[in-house]
Amino acid sequence: MSNVPIDRYLMTGEKILAESGDFYVTNKRIIRYSSNFMGEEIHDLLYEHLSSISYVSRSRGNVVDLGVIITVLGIVGIVVNLFVEESLVTPLCIVGACLGFLLALYGILSKVTYVQFRGAGVSDASGAKLRMTNIKVQEARKIIPLVREHMKGS
Repeated sequence: MSNVPIDRYLMTGEKILAESGDFYVTNKRIIRYSSNFMGEEIHDLLYEHLSSISYVSRSRGNVVDLGVIITVLGIVGIVVNLFVEESLVTPLCIVGACLGFLLALYGILSKVTYVQFRGAGVSDASGAKLRMTNIKVQEARKIIPLVREHMKGS
């Protein structure tokens, strides 16, 4: 892990132990580093200030809700069209009901996963910058124990 973009931001004696996306776990802190054509952004949290770690993996509730609403509207449209002589919108309602169902299914089957680091005195807005999004279970299983081990030592 040499020649990492954050090498110049490391403290004396600090070593990178693991990295995932734009997060780096060192022997002294957790660092989030990102850069683009606009510049660089770095956020860190010393282990002594780290109060908790959360791992979340759940369905996409908002997507499920939207899919259910679209499905219900499509079905209502189909039922209403059964009692109206001109059923011009029936194909649209069928497509809507099917797409709504698929959207709800996608929301149930696809997961939102993240690891959230919280620190004493860190606001929710700042804490959001210390969220590892779309992390794989294997990475979380590697990083969380590593961070917890260093939390004990601080």
